[in-house]
Amino acid sequence: MAPEYATRGAITVKIDVYSFGILLLEIVSGKNNADYSGNQESVFLLNTAGKLHAKGKLAELVDERMIRYNWDQANTVLTLAIMCVDLSPSIRPSMSQILSVLEGKQTVEQVSKEVNTSA
Repeated sequence: MAPEYATRGAITVKIDVYSFGILLLEIVSGKNNADYSGNQESVFLLNTAGKLHAKGKLAELVDERMIRYNWDQANTVLTLAIMCVDLSPSIRPSMSQILSVLEGKQTVEQVSKEVNTSA
């Protein structure tokens, strides 16, 4: 659930972007957003992704069952997902920008610059 909705009940055009980012993280990692270990401690995928992104180790997030994959494509999707789950809705890309990256028309870097200059 997007933080702006969870905390303030605010509905923005970027709520779906946030949810799409979570979905991308779940697909590439092969994990649910909240996994519960045997001792009932929850490990949130979003927290793990944020920590790995900060350390420059997003590759560790890729599902180990994916034996053959293109790292450039996985990195693009994971970086895009990180952008989508930003706490600030104004920093998240639009769905049209996301589509543009997924279709290969723009790079994540180009969209990031666009988002940061318009925010």
